[in-house]
This record gives sequence, structure tokens and C-alpha cells, in this order.
Amino acid sequence: MSNLSQRAQKLFIQYLRENNLKVTQERLALLAEIFSTSEHLDADELLVRMKTKNKKVSRATVYRTLDLLVQCGLVRKSRLGHEHYFYEKVQPGKRHDHMVCTHCGRILEFWDPALDERQRQICQEYHFRPSFYSIQIQGLCEDCQKVEQENTFL
Repeated sequence: MSNLSQRAQKLFIQYLRENNLKVTQERLALLAEIFSTSEHLDADELLVRMKTKNKKVSRATVYRTLDLLVQCGLVRKSRLGHEHYFYEKVQPGKRHDHMVCTHCGRILEFWDPALDERQRQICQEYHFRPSFYSIQIQGLCEDCQKVEQENTFL
């Protein structure tokens, strides 16, 4: 288990205890699975991953645990160009935004320090204190653009 995963587990256990919630193996296994990947997962993908690892977790437990992880700040919930939500671990000091292909669903992460600085300036200009912001650019990824071009020449 990585240092990030160990810290996340300690924080999650502390959060559960402070809120008089049970610390269960299922909840800890779901946390470990999320922190073992850099992918954006939806609840169904997470459930499948758990089942392929012979971890018995119900769909309800997945959804409840994801909500708890979002509430305690360890996981971010985002609607990334689809009808459902994706979840990803939060890594302190590693902010990023997303580009989402509207054709294949591919999610690309990016970070631009100039863009971050400009947003900071805008907030300062309007005397606004942000608690969170997210940029999502929707369009076609490079591969889907090539397919589109090939189809227009046929």
C-alpha cells in the first residue's frame, strides 16, 4: 500500500468513527481499489473490479461508500460528458482539469499553470473566494478526429 493510500485509509477511518459509522472491510477495500488506480471510475466499473478480485460488495455499498469518500474529501465526483458520474482519488497539490471525447468517452487530464493563475486573478478581481473549480472541455480526441476525417473522404 502506498503512502497516499495509507494516509487516505487513516483519514477515512477517522471520518467514519467521527460520524459514528462502521469501519468495514468492504469500505476499506473500495477505498484501496480507488487509490490503486489513476483512472476515472464509475460505480459500475468499481463494482466489476471488486467482483473480479473476489471481493463481495453490494451495489448499494459501492454507492454509499463513494458518497462517504466524496463527503470526507478523499474522492472527487464529476460528470464527465456522460449521463453518469465518475470518481477519482484526490491527491493534495495535484489539481487538474479534463478534456472529454464526446465520441469515444476518452478522458484526458491536463493542468496549465497560466490558466490557474488567470482564474486566481479573475476571482481576486471580483472579490470572490473559490472553494473549488473545474474545467471540462468537450470535443473529439485525436483518434476520433482521424476516424471522422477518414469517413468524410469515403
